[in-house]
Amino acid sequence: MALIALILLPAIGGFVAFFIAGRGDRERWVTIVTFTLMLVLLTAIVAGAPEGRWYAKVSYPWVPSFGISLEFAMDGLSAALIAISAGLGIISVMASWSEIRTQSGLFHACLCWTVAATIGVFLSFDLLIFAFFWEAMLVPAFTLIAVWGHGDREGAALKFLIFNAVAGFGLLAAAFALASMADHMTFNAFELAEMKLGTSVQVWMLLGFSLAFLVKLSVPPFHAWLPEAHTLAPTAGSILLAGILLKTGAYGLFRFAPMLFPQGLEAVAPYGIALGAAGALYGGLVACGQNDAKRLVAYTSIAHMSIVLMGIAAGVHYAVAGAAVEMIAHSFSASALFLLIGALYERTHTRDLRQLGGLQQIAPRFAAAFALFCSALLALPGTANFVGEALVVVGIFQVNWVFALLALSTLVVSVIYATRLLKGLVFGEPRLNAPVADLTWREYGPVLVMGLATLVIGLYPQSLLALLEPAIKAALVLPQP
Repeated sequence: MALIALILLPAIGGFVAFFIAGRGDRERWVTIVTFTLMLVLLTAIVAGAPEGRWYAKVSYPWVPSFGISLEFAMDGLSAALIAISAGLGIISVMASWSEIRTQSGLFHACLCWTVAATIGVFLSFDLLIFAFFWEAMLVPAFTLIAVWGHGDREGAALKFLIFNAVAGFGLLAAAFALASMADHMTFNAFELAEMKLGTSVQVWMLLGFSLAFLVKLSVPPFHAWLPEAHTLAPTAGSILLAGILLKTGAYGLFRFAPMLFPQGLEAVAPYGIALGAAGALYGGLVACGQNDAKRLVAYTSIAHMSIVLMGIAAGVHYAVAGAAVEMIAHSFSASALFLLIGALYERTHTRDLRQLGGLQQIAPRFAAAFALFCSALLALPGTANFVGEALVVVGIFQVNWVFALLALSTLVVSVIYATRLLKGLVFGEPRLNAPVADLTWREYGPVLVMGLATLVIGLYPQSLLALLEPAIKAALVLPQP
């Protein structure tokens, strides 16, 4: 039942934060305590886990007449993503400490409920329950953008909601179709994985699932909601979007495509690699032309998530391992950049690279943090992003050298947009009339933690790869070279 507690903790914490909001920042501390308790519980589950792939499993027939059960399971991939979700939840509170002053109780409740729903996605193996959490996470995320965002925040929030809700019907329709093909009505993914389906049927079912996953992953041409949502969301909203919501799309492909539709995935793999290569080039090239720092990082997310798609579609060990590492690496690097840009915007009221610059002279901690995460953005050796992208490229060389060269070309493009961002913020003469205050402890602490994680994974990736290895092996669908 500990897995159910991981979902209930932030769900209940959100209600507590909402009802006790008032003087003394009580709702903020309740939210931090909630996410901390989640990390403690997660650590206890992993520490007490038996030998084997699964750290914990829960199977309870909820509505057996309709084949619905509470089917939860956690392996190394789930554990890593849940830890990141709770950690980014704490960071989101700290990043929004001075930014959010209106309806603070509802804001922190939405943080908790977004994390609760995403954890439900990372743990669910009943497809109907999975689809419930998939749709449920849209509501608090929509509220974060629509209420506390900037500019045309309502338009950005509606676009986010419409794209993801409509795409979710593909997932729901495919889940019902798949359940109806079983010997008895069931949405249990472990049981459905045992069915013998023809390749053409698997392809159609996979397309239904992939519609939802690719929209959330924001791979072109399914990405139109992302730039506005990222740019206009509050800092905490951008952190959660980049750090965990995009990862639900990658996780869905990683987990369910090879599990339920191995022959279907093998059949469409070349198209998936091609789509990923096109998305990585598109996202990188468009990022190079952005003057809004936040919008630039939003387009880099499109590029990096497209590389994750390439790795999953390639289906060989190196590429799949690289996709898993890149999912985690991007959670740290993109979230940190959104935190830094949000803190800078709070001080200067601009994100225009043409109006900024010279941080190395007036705010050295700001400058050092931007330098580190711009290095991760361009996948510099020694960072976690380098490990992920290098493994993907090596794996794709084993499948198709043309696509591998395209993947390599995206790394060249990343140098352009990362150095442009760094130059526009850190170097040159300060262009603002007023001085810029350096990072406070509430900003510097989270940045330091994410920076250490990026460097530790980049320099010593063995521990992370060992944690992810069972999930990686389960995601392999092509004959290994």
